[in-house]
Amino acid sequence: MDSINVTLDINDPATVAKFENLYVDFYLEDDMFELNGQFFVIDGQLYIEVQNGVMHMLEMAGKELRLVQIGHVFTAYRPDGQRFYMAINRVYHKVENPDEAIFRKYHDEYGINEFYLLIEEDDIAVRYRENTKKWTITKNKINTLYLGDTFEYDTLGALCEAHKDDLPGVWEALEYEAYEEESDFTQ
Repeated sequence: MDSINVTLDINDPATVAKFENLYVDFYLEDDMFELNGQFFVIDGQLYIEVQNGVMHMLEMAGKELRLVQIGHVFTAYRPDGQRFYMAINRVYHKVENPDEAIFRKYHDEYGINEFYLLIEEDDIAVRYRENTKKWTITKNKINTLYLGDTFEYDTLGALCEAHKDDLPGVWEALEYEAYEEESDFTQ
């Protein structure tokens, strides 16, 4: 199975520059509730503007977190100095109502091979598989697990034409995912 970047070094100035203004899904401590935010940079230091999550996690996190990485361990600091261990789940561009040209731009210019539309009823994933040189769309996914009905196409144009009714919405174009979940149903 193809995979996206599986290592992350937020001490690298190139990573900091690349992540500025991108969106992030993350966890604090050992809590099972994901938080969402957007990166910003001050003096070469990566911060997160916390934007969404369940109420108790929003209260705990506050509005802003400064990130620190030592080895493979991430910590986040509130402005009052409160420190949390954290896990970064995904880093992504938000892409609204993509079509073939928009998917192509993110694939060609940023090297992005995975796109997710997360909606309540029916998550959808569009992926380019390097090993087969094919574009796939998977519908009826559950929390980005690779389950559901998968359709494969030789070209991105053919995929977009066949599924144009599925493309409206706000998509995530993944720059980074902490790990690639697999299941017995992975093709």
